[in-house]
Amino acid sequence: MLKSKPSLEHHSVLESKPSLEHHPIPQSEPSLETTAVRPVITATATSGNSSPKAATKSEGNNSSEGRKEDRKIDDILEKIQNNLNQIKDSFIQLQKLEESSLAKQLKNCLGNLKNLLESEEKETTGNTNAPLFSDIKKKLMKLKYQIPSLRKLSWTSPTAQSQTSGGSTVGGSVQELPKLHKSESFKNGSFYKEIEDIFVRLEDKEKFFLSCFAVLTEHAVVKRRLLTYWGLGEGFLSESNSETDEETPEKIVDKILEKLQEMGFIEPAMRKRKQEVRSYKMDPLVRSAMIMICKKKKSDGDSNGNAVEYSALANKAFLVKREEKSLVGESPSQEGEDQSQNLDPEILVTLFNVNKHSPDTQLNNLANKKSKDVKVVDWLSKMKSLKVLYLGRWQKSAGYHIEVKDTAFLKGLKSMEKLKFLSLQGISRINKLPPFISMLKNLVVLDLKDCYNLEVLSEDISSLTNLRYLDISNCYLLGNMPKKLSSLSELQVLKGFVIGDPRRGKLGALEDLKGLKKLKKLTIIATRKDFPTPEDLGALLKLEALRKLTIAWGVQPKNSEEQAKAGELSKHETSLLRKAAESSVHPSDILPNKLEKLDLQCFPYSTPTWLKPGDLPMLEKLYIRGGNFTTLEKGTWKVKALRLKYLSGMKRNWRELKELFPELVYLERVKCPGITLCPCDENGVWQNPKT
Repeated sequence: MLKSKPSLEHHSVLESKPSLEHHPIPQSEPSLETTAVRPVITATATSGNSSPKAATKSEGNNSSEGRKEDRKIDDILEKIQNNLNQIKDSFIQLQKLEESSLAKQLKNCLGNLKNLLESEEKETTGNTNAPLFSDIKKKLMKLKYQIPSLRKLSWTSPTAQSQTSGGSTVGGSVQELPKLHKSESFKNGSFYKEIEDIFVRLEDKEKFFLSCFAVLTEHAVVKRRLLTYWGLGEGFLSESNSETDEETPEKIVDKILEKLQEMGFIEPAMRKRKQEVRSYKMDPLVRSAMIMICKKKKSDGDSNGNAVEYSALANKAFLVKREEKSLVGESPSQEGEDQSQNLDPEILVTLFNVNKHSPDTQLNNLANKKSKDVKVVDWLSKMKSLKVLYLGRWQKSAGYHIEVKDTAFLKGLKSMEKLKFLSLQGISRINKLPPFISMLKNLVVLDLKDCYNLEVLSEDISSLTNLRYLDISNCYLLGNMPKKLSSLSELQVLKGFVIGDPRRGKLGALEDLKGLKKLKKLTIIATRKDFPTPEDLGALLKLEALRKLTIAWGVQPKNSEEQAKAGELSKHETSLLRKAAESSVHPSDILPNKLEKLDLQCFPYSTPTWLKPGDLPMLEKLYIRGGNFTTLEKGTWKVKALRLKYLSGMKRNWRELKELFPELVYLERVKCPGITLCPCDENGVWQNPKT
């Protein structure tokens, strides 16, 4: 047990570290000292010749030999210089390490362990200290998983940026680590063996989620939502059937990710102004170990000879873009290993697009691998065992563009009777879904987010009676909402439902959702200027299971009367706006009183008269962003998390906010000049220090 952090004074090697002042290093051009040495060598070699002719010949030979000796000396001096530079860099990194925050964390951890051990020695009585030993074990695990981070330092030094031990270029930062998953020395190392020993003791669900991080790109930021949908698709998670079910897929995933984080496998990918962790990433060293483990076959064993009963990459294929060619293989980290020749579409369970910009082109190439006569539709039709088809964008950045030439290849989906998760997120040029989408009776998740060219959502979608998650958000060209959405009796999440003008018979109405008794989360896009009318809000009351509601208004009138005078609104529209604003309908009649989260975006009026704190006793999160919102109804809110963004007309000070929200533990204030005296940080965030 280390009692104190290592010091440079305690190591004799460090005391005698080379200094550039003590050891002059030759530069690229010969120095005066080097030039002075060479004539001495030549003169010594020629001093034994007596005749002028012999001397001349000897001088010629010696001159050639001298040049060779000079080159050898230059090589030796260059190597010495490189070695000295590397040693110097190492000492610099050691010094930086001792001064880093990581070193302080390690020192604190060691100190805590020492205190625990000392207290354990004084109070040891049978097995009563079992919780203490468990605590020590947890702290040791956290300490050991911080150690791999130290190895990053060796790849960020100037020498390591330019070359590895073999002299090959590896780039300029930790972002281009050597491919450790191909290294036998890494496989035989203690770090890999320890990861493997822990991995084989995990549950299958936990192993599955770790494999998801391994097959995606290095440094990938992975959303919890993607992991939830993927787990549902492959059957590692069960669909929640009850509106009161506490073990929902989201909660199960949260618990698993929290456990994996505590064990050091993954870490949160926090962004500014984010209260909750919804994305994670994996350290490149851990990922390298995970790739090696996931590539193991069932017949392989771990480092202790135990059988490995889990093969994370079995019956899965990934579309991967490379600089020279795209591959389908067991892992996107397998550069140069083309597995497409052995790809059997009939046994595939998952087909996932990792980073291919034109998935339809790659699918066509794969279909033609064995025979040029095979069409991509026929090839996809053989995938009768497929459960997950992810062709869209999974990355957070909307700039990651995916495009298809046409949608003909989607006809191959009609035979995928076992398909549970279909994602076409962010794919351009998909203007409509084929009618045979209704044949996917087992579909649980349909992700059409950011399909900007999608114009029609067919009524056939109402046949997907097992559907739980439907995301049509940011599909700006949609001209209608299916009237039969109410037939999706199992639907729990609906994002992107567009409210239209009933007089024109376009888009949807909340009344169309009255049959969704299990709907927990709803996102509404309001294009009507009179939304919400009492009838609209009354329809929300029928959604008894609703817990999270987001409403975004597409119209932001500053003042209806002023705009009417300016000719921007008709008299009829002005009347509707005034009636909606002055509505005195009691909120218990129009909003479900079990709402836990309410998000209002671009609200067009100053005060929503239908929003009162006493009628929303379970509301814990209130987000208000943009629009003309200025006044909150007085009363005692139960809200714990409050986000206020881009509200130029709202005026409140910190004392008034605390009176309105006595249970507040999180406040986020962004560009709200009228909200003053709040103890927020530079990011506009305040958190209760007791939480």
